[in-house]
Amino acid sequence: MSDCHAASQAERKSVIYVTISPTDSDVFYPTLDLCTSCGHGHKLEENHEYIYKDEVDDDLICHICLQPLIRPLDTPCGHTYCQECLTNFLLESDFCPVCRTPLMLQSCRKPSLLVHKLLDKLTVACPFNEFCMETLPRGEMEDHIKGR
Repeated sequence: MSDCHAASQAERKSVIYVTISPTDSDVFYPTLDLCTSCGHGHKLEENHEYIYKDEVDDDLICHICLQPLIRPLDTPCGHTYCQECLTNFLLESDFCPVCRTPLMLQSCRKPSLLVHKLLDKLTVACPFNEFCMETLPRGEMEDHIKGR
């Protein structure tokens, strides 16, 4: 198992527990499992979710999910996709979604450090907008959530 895959597995399994309770009624709300990286409730096999405050450059968008890249992978043919999106796509197909060049997941690589830095700089809003109106770079969201 690659270090990247092991790291993403560990990242996706970390959750925090937040009890949401109403302030003006006696209605019971169950505890939700929220991701410690993005602060949203999503399945382990799904990408993180962020609330982007600015328009994101098209070069940082996955052509499968049409969202900003999460754990990006470069293909040998020069396209970049979210790791989760490309993995799921290649379970059913054996070609690049854009140019249809034959493709195997093992031939894909992590993109340059520059791509990761650009993604980490994207401005996002705190998902707990009922309590926090802060906007910050995406790369700082995990620390922000842990500090709440």
